Amino acid sequence: MSKGQVWQDRVFRYVDSHSGREVVRLTDYLGHSNHLYFTNPCWIGDRSLVFTSDRHNQSNLFRCDLDGGAITQLTDLEGRGRPAGAYCAATGKHYFFWQRELCELDVRTLELRTIYRVPEGMGTSGEYSPTADGRYVCTGLGERPQAGGPARISYAYSGFRDTFLARPRSQVVRIEVATGEAEVLHEERAWIGHVNTSPTHPEILTFCHEGPWHEVEQRIWGLNVRSGALWKIRPQEGDNTAIGHEYWFADGEHVGYHGHPRSGPGRQIFGCRRWDDSSAVEAEFPFRSTHFCSLDADMVVGDGNAVMAPNSRPFIQLFRREGQTYAGPRILAYHRSTFNNQHAHPHPRFTPDGRHVLYTSDLTGYSNMYLVEVGDFDDLPELK
Repeated sequence: MSKGQVWQDRVFRYVDSHSGREVVRLTDYLGHSNHLYFTNPCWIGDRSLVFTSDRHNQSNLFRCDLDGGAITQLTDLEGRGRPAGAYCAATGKHYFFWQRELCELDVRTLELRTIYRVPEGMGTSGEYSPTADGRYVCTGLGERPQAGGPARISYAYSGFRDTFLARPRSQVVRIEVATGEAEVLHEERAWIGHVNTSPTHPEILTFCHEGPWHEVEQRIWGLNVRSGALWKIRPQEGDNTAIGHEYWFADGEHVGYHGHPRSGPGRQIFGCRRWDDSSAVEAEFPFRSTHFCSLDADMVVGDGNAVMAPNSRPFIQLFRREGQTYAGPRILAYHRSTFNNQHAHPHPRFTPDGRHVLYTSDLTGYSNMYLVEVGDFDDLPELK
């Protein structure tokens, strides 16, 4: 198995028993395959995407061409871990961390170049993404916990609250692609994560204070990398709403997010506002989804929750904006995923043209990628 190898997984088409929509399973291998985290750019043009797959006992990056179904291996990595990263349309390169090194992958020639190595005592924290002009990659770094104490097995979110309570020294860092030089843009004693650059404004990014949502005082922050200005996006003072899973709309101007009560009964919300915290829209949503995503404020997709969760609603759900409220949810597909780890989170996201939703599910055992057409919203059944 080596980079450049072309795979042809069996593409399986079926009709969803709840929505009546045709669903296409894009991958089929004895190992987990999943698309990138929903905030990370993955689309190469409109009809190809970068994804992660486990094949021949090793995780690597692959390219999936929706037209024809060809799957091309992009990397030939060795070691433990699952590469992810973000694609940069401005450069045609994909950036990802592997064994503490930031790597640049040319998706056309498959040339791999090491740009930067994480300093000793620090680790990557949260997501990372290239700036809109392709000159930099921005990420979060944080102090690594000191070794010692009894051995503990690691699993998804096993140290989540402990890291939050430790308030590690954390940084937002900008790494120049051409030289590998790193500049610390912001530093504080709080767990910093989800560093996401605007897809249209090279100077603007968001990051979050990570941790249990109901315990984080202020989740979303904006940062101007040129001026150093720092501000709150969707301030939370005196508010019983826990906020999270912020992401950029395709216009690079607006940030979407969702939330639920910190404690006790209350409303589930979806909201969006401009990066400078202006022009806010916030609407109450029925039910609770683990993630929401959209290209704009007009049509939003959510993923419900895990199939084994209490009051389980394991559906890919659509919401349509109607003035200051949203109609829905309408059932687009039954994902039935376990959410057992990041590779099993559906993380639904629209294709660039907004006509299909891409998601991941482990409903058949291994995680695989699925594609379903949006079609006519009004034809879809309501989720009661």
